[in-house]
Amino acid sequence: LLLLLNLMLWSLSLSSLLVGGVGRCSSSAISAAWKGSLVSAVGCQRFLTSDGYLHKTSIPTYKFQDSLLKLALPKLEDSYDKFLSSSKPLATAEEFEDLTRTLDDFVQSDGKKLQELLVAKNKAKYSSYINDYWFDMYVRFRDPLPINMNPQLTMKDDGDVGKQSMVPRAASLIHASVAFYRTLRDEQLKPDVYHTKPERSETKLYETAINLVPSKLAWVTSFAFGAFPLDMSQYKNLFSSTRIPAEERDIIQKFTEEQSKHVVIQYGHDFFKLPVLNSDGTAVPEGEIANALAQITSSPPSFEKAPLGAATTMGRTEWALLRKKVMNVHASNVAGINDIDSALFAVSLEHTSPGCAPGTPLQDVSNEEYIDITSTMLYGEGRNRWFDKSFQLIVATNGKAAINFEHAWGDGVAVLRYFDEIYKESIATPAATPTQGVSAEPIEFEFNDSINNELNTAAIEFSKQKARINLKVMQTQEMNVSILKKNKLATDGTLQMAFQLGYFRMFGKNGATYESASTAGFKHGRTETIRSCTPLSDKFVRTFSDPSSTIEERDEAMRAAIKNHSAISKDGLMGKAWDRHLFALRAIGNENGFTEHALFSHPVYLRLGRIILSTSTLASPALDGGGFGPVNDDCFGIGYGIIDIGARLSVTSFGLDSQGLLDNIEGAMKDMIAVAEGKNF
Repeated sequence: LLLLLNLMLWSLSLSSLLVGGVGRCSSSAISAAWKGSLVSAVGCQRFLTSDGYLHKTSIPTYKFQDSLLKLALPKLEDSYDKFLSSSKPLATAEEFEDLTRTLDDFVQSDGKKLQELLVAKNKAKYSSYINDYWFDMYVRFRDPLPINMNPQLTMKDDGDVGKQSMVPRAASLIHASVAFYRTLRDEQLKPDVYHTKPERSETKLYETAINLVPSKLAWVTSFAFGAFPLDMSQYKNLFSSTRIPAEERDIIQKFTEEQSKHVVIQYGHDFFKLPVLNSDGTAVPEGEIANALAQITSSPPSFEKAPLGAATTMGRTEWALLRKKVMNVHASNVAGINDIDSALFAVSLEHTSPGCAPGTPLQDVSNEEYIDITSTMLYGEGRNRWFDKSFQLIVATNGKAAINFEHAWGDGVAVLRYFDEIYKESIATPAATPTQGVSAEPIEFEFNDSINNELNTAAIEFSKQKARINLKVMQTQEMNVSILKKNKLATDGTLQMAFQLGYFRMFGKNGATYESASTAGFKHGRTETIRSCTPLSDKFVRTFSDPSSTIEERDEAMRAAIKNHSAISKDGLMGKAWDRHLFALRAIGNENGFTEHALFSHPVYLRLGRIILSTSTLASPALDGGGFGPVNDDCFGIGYGIIDIGARLSVTSFGLDSQGLLDNIEGAMKDMIAVAEGKNF
């Protein structure tokens, strides 16, 4: 069964790589965007069922949860080999020799004991061995969430010109979001299933078979049809959830529907509580939402009050201390903060018009316009955002929309499903006519001078931080899907090797590289790391940099590196890489009072942990783009995608030469294709 599972997972192909550390653009998203932001047609009727659901599933939403496979705990000897392989291109010969001795000692001493503890703990619980430790890592993170943690996904424009402005677009997306919530709440949402053989699994026979078997047998039955169910445990924190700052370890708090029948609206520095669910749990009509938003935006946004939203841009410990002050200074502040925390989700009405005009074909969008919308949706001014919510919907004056989400509670699976579904629902109907009904209630806060000063200082400090970001974009025709296919080059591996060669040419050395692989195919799966910098990638970049090497030698080295990338990507999807395993061994050692082994302070281990190239790609037909920040001062964050007419990359860094890296990557692409076609460069 596991052998067959290996084959199935690989058949998912690299398009199954999902968001891990940060939010990304995707090849399909780029494809949709490059063909123009306008949708092909505006629907004439809503997709909702008569009782307000997105759809009604014939298979219970959580049917597969009790039968998903557990993520296999790697063997110590396997992680030994893979760790050394990742280490070699980043170490000198002397460092590598010393690292090998240190690793040998670890395996023979603490490693065996820690592995035994981890095996015992893993056996005792139907979950992923990494899940608790990975969550703990997120909530203990003390740096600010924006830039460092929260990614953004920019949505394609709505083809209805009536929704190419703030109020109608926001009303439509809010209403679609409530429909998604109700569909999920009442377990009418179709399960997340990857259909490798849709002619067999997208059938009545499949549905009947799944419904007939007990839940414990649902996964294996689905597998027999060539359909691969995914874990849906993260959906529970998609709505009515928030991250609450604490001095050492933040809390993810979930609210009941009785507490959470509203969304919180930010407009300027003001907050509003807008009901979106009726007392019986049905949805407030879209027209009433539109009318309430129109009332909020009937006056220009106010920036007179101190920006409470800027508090969520602070370091987590500092924000925790300030939050206590805010709630202690006046009783109304407790109610106000609770209204924000308990909201179904947050909505930011962005008072600017970032990027290009709605519906502009991507080939007509300038790099500056793309940078504008990416930066606006990733962090904006930081004053009219609430980065602690599970997600916030951002809608600008020109109707541009995006999702910015907090990362501790989950990865990209649930967010992307929500993102796709609300876009599909939203574009299916014209803008609603505003009608009288619910109204938005202002959320009032009372601040003293000390709090005002801290909030204003937080806003100023965040402005300094975001000013450090150097965001650049490249759209190139040096590589496209057709060229890669013609030359029999795997798409993701080829792009990753272009990043390796571009960086090597720019800096004369290799850099620790991160690419995220989703392990959502397993119970409570999160992510694993694909280490794109390998001994074979090192040989490839050095062969290309050697003027005496032949075309044949360069081609052989390139193809070997690309083929190897496909193999390690498969390991990542199967949870068979080494990163999460060593992370868990270190964590269980700390948990059980072990003195930390020298391995975890070795210079090469630390070098591997300081990511230089943080890369990712994400597939969705609703995406017009995305963005994420660098993870440290030496890091380049690379979001990328490729289609028939070319590739698009965005690079962020803290004041580094982002454009220089893009130029070198483009040159690497050109030279790699030349070699693949038997030409020199």
